[in-house]
Amino acid sequence: MIKSLLFTLLVFLSLFTFSQTALPEKNFKGHKEAIYGTAQSSNGKWLLSGSADDTAILWNENGEIVKQITGHLRSVNDVAFSPDNKRFITAGSDETFVIWNINGKKIKVVKADKIYVKTVTYSNNGRYILSGGGDNTAKLWTSDGRLIRTFKGHDCTIYQASFSPDDKKIVIASCDNSVSIWDLTGKKLKTLNYHSSGVTSASFSPDGQQILTASFDKQVALWSIKGKLLKSFKAHDDEINQAQFSKNGKYILTGGEDGIAKLWRSNGQLVRTFGDINTVEYTSAIFSEDQKFAIVSSKNNSINFYRLPELK
Repeated sequence: MIKSLLFTLLVFLSLFTFSQTALPEKNFKGHKEAIYGTAQSSNGKWLLSGSADDTAILWNENGEIVKQITGHLRSVNDVAFSPDNKRFITAGSDETFVIWNINGKKIKVVKADKIYVKTVTYSNNGRYILSGGGDNTAKLWTSDGRLIRTFKGHDCTIYQASFSPDDKKIVIASCDNSVSIWDLTGKKLKTLNYHSSGVTSASFSPDGQQILTASFDKQVALWSIKGKLLKSFKAHDDEINQAQFSKNGKYILTGGEDGIAKLWRSNGQLVRTFGDINTVEYTSAIFSEDQKFAIVSSKNNSINFYRLPELK
C-alpha cells in the first residue's frame, strides 16, 4: 500500500515538474494579427517575425522592437536572415519578396510569384535566394534578386523550399502531397511520395544525408537522400505547420495546429511537449541558434521561448 502511494506521488510530482518546465521563459508581443514565420540571426542577436498584419518586426534578444518593417501590401508569410546577418528578406502575399539591410532600409522589391510568396530562404553561402509560392513553382535568385531558374513540377502551392548544407541541392514541399529533390541546374533528382495531404515542411539534415518532411496529415517522415523512407510517425493530433532538425541532427522540433510544439529524438521518441490543447494554433517552431530554446509563434500574435533540455 505504501509503495503504491509513493509511486502515485512520484508520478504526480513528475507531471507537475514537467508542466512547470514547459512554460515559456520569454514572450514577445507586438503584432496585431497572427504570426506566420520567424527567423533568428546566426549570432542570436535578432529575431525577425512576419505577420498577417502586413508587417515584419525586427526584435532584439530582450524582446524589444528594434524596427517595425512596413513594405508589403498584404500578409508577410516568411522571413529569413542572410548568413552574415547584414540583410534579411520578407516574403508576402502581395506576390513579392523584399530585401532589406539589417537597419530596415529597403534594398529591393522582387516580383517573385503570380499569386503569393509562401517561403523564402538564403543559401548557406549567402549567394542565392530560394522562394516558392502560390503559382506552384520554386525560384532560384541571386542574392541581389535576379532570377536564375524556375523549378516546375508541382500542381499546388509550394509551402517550403530549402537548400542542402552544401548548397548543391534543394528540396521542395508542396500541397500536392509530394516532395521533390533537385540540383541547382534544374534537374529533378527524386520525388518523395508518402504523405496523404499537403506537405508543409521539408528540409535537409545538417549532414545532408536525410530529409525531414511534415504534413497536414499529422505525420512526420524521415528519408534518405536517395529517397528511401526511413521512418514515419504521427506527431500531432492536427495539421503540422513546421518541422526542423537540431544542429546536431539528433532532435526534431515540430509545431502544429493543435496548439502544441514537440521535441523529438530523430528516432521518433517524444522528449518534451510545449503548450497545451487549449493554446491557439502554432504557426512556426524553430530552434534558437544556441539550441537552448524552442521559438514558437502562433495565431494569437505572440512568440514564446521554451527552454529546451540539453541536446546531447
